[in-house]
Amino acid sequence: MDGGDRVEDDDRADGESISRLLRAWRARIDARTVPELRYTQPRPGRRLSQAQAARLTGVSEGWYRALEAGRRQDFSESFLLRVAKALRLSEAETLTLFLAVCGRRPPGDPAGAQKDLPHGVKALLEQQVSYPAYLSDGGWNVVASNSLMGEWFPWVLRPAPNLMRWALLHPEAREQMLDWEDSCARTYLAMLRVAANSAPADTELRALVREILDADADCRRIWAQEHDVVEHRDGHVFRLRLPYHGNAEIRVTTHVLLPIQRPDLRFVFITPMDGWAGV
Repeated sequence: MDGGDRVEDDDRADGESISRLLRAWRARIDARTVPELRYTQPRPGRRLSQAQAARLTGVSEGWYRALEAGRRQDFSESFLLRVAKALRLSEAETLTLFLAVCGRRPPGDPAGAQKDLPHGVKALLEQQVSYPAYLSDGGWNVVASNSLMGEWFPWVLRPAPNLMRWALLHPEAREQMLDWEDSCARTYLAMLRVAANSAPADTELRALVREILDADADCRRIWAQEHDVVEHRDGHVFRLRLPYHGNAEIRVTTHVLLPIQRPDLRFVFITPMDGWAGV
């Protein structure tokens, strides 16, 4: 093996697939093209070795070797991200590394909401003319919406629209969402509880929870008294009274989809019930 690389017995166990991938990814790196290795001794050969990969990721050779061998260790997200950078992994390869090693997706890109929407996702949103629809990120920031969503809910046209801030803190939400406490507040706070525990390192999400609890006494009371958890609102039924419908009461349900091209976003449709056809 080049550079003293070793294949451990554990490579035959359940880590075999990721072990082979890691070796293949490392083998395609020409160590002579890595700036951080330019002045090291001994001078790097063509193939990146395990020792050099360990050097690039800031760990011991034994720790890196354990990763390549497929041994179960407490590998941190920061280490795996350094491995992805050192081995010049693509987005799909980085996802594969994380799912194989720790069973979860890589931490979200802080600039994810700024990425261009895939053409197909944007076209589907814009061409939806029957019902309101919008895209939101993991922090419930609305990153895009169709024209009907803006007519039903003008708040999405305001700067930096956020579903949780509007639904839980804005006075008009309590007028427009009937049974606000039981149908809206308890559900949304239960969703925030799941999200906060799923991503404890997400400072933006933690700040959103703190902002809502600091700003509203009803939300603080519900948060303290309730222990329910809700992952999403797919299929949830709301009763609304909106100016767009002349303040007539309507019942709607939400449908939550995850675009395969942007799994960090939620694609939400709002459809009327009871045969209502006033769009």
